[in-house]
Amino acid sequence: MEQQTANQYVKQFPDLLKGKTVMYVHGFGSSGQSGTVERLRIVFPNTRVVAPDLPVHPSEAQALLNDLCEKEQPDLILGTSMGGMYTEQLYGYDRICMNPALCIADTMQAHGLTGTQTFQNPRLDGVQQFYVDKAMVKEYRRVSEQRFKGVSDEEHLRVFGLFGDEDDVVDTFDLFREHYPQAIRFHGEHRINDRSFMHSVLPVIRWIECMNERSLMR
Repeated sequence: MEQQTANQYVKQFPDLLKGKTVMYVHGFGSSGQSGTVERLRIVFPNTRVVAPDLPVHPSEAQALLNDLCEKEQPDLILGTSMGGMYTEQLYGYDRICMNPALCIADTMQAHGLTGTQTFQNPRLDGVQQFYVDKAMVKEYRRVSEQRFKGVSDEEHLRVFGLFGDEDDVVDTFDLFREHYPQAIRFHGEHRINDRSFMHSVLPVIRWIECMNERSLMR
């Protein structure tokens, strides 16, 4: 991300998420050192960004995320792809699910994400590869099938789904919209780049912050 672009936004909205905690949940085969995490830390220099490296096994990843939510009490959770699937299930928090892979097992099989896989970003434990077998795909399927179990009228107001109109990896817009009204198309691909982040994700963050401020004033 160009520092100039980030600085212009910080100058325009210097107090956005200031002093708050944001948790980012990365996608399949990625890590907490992804480009999106870097963008968050540049655009929100006064925000604490929690971005764990997720365990490969989904039940372990869910346990870690639930523990972190209890410990950190994040003001906002953002998740991309597989991370969007996990994020939807972290009920009780403001959340943005970006191109969520809500049917992650089908996505893994359709795009050859089985066998030996190499992490796309470095991880703190130094591990570079992992192996996905049929048993693990079944694990992911079981976890993804837990989606929407905590949906309520309150959750409808706390969750946004953002879906790239050029995403050729997942397409869960209709599925998401069956359960949540705040489903939004944006111009972009599966990966969140500088443009889609600045023009699509940031406006939603501003909207959430604005709604929270209004609630406090009532």
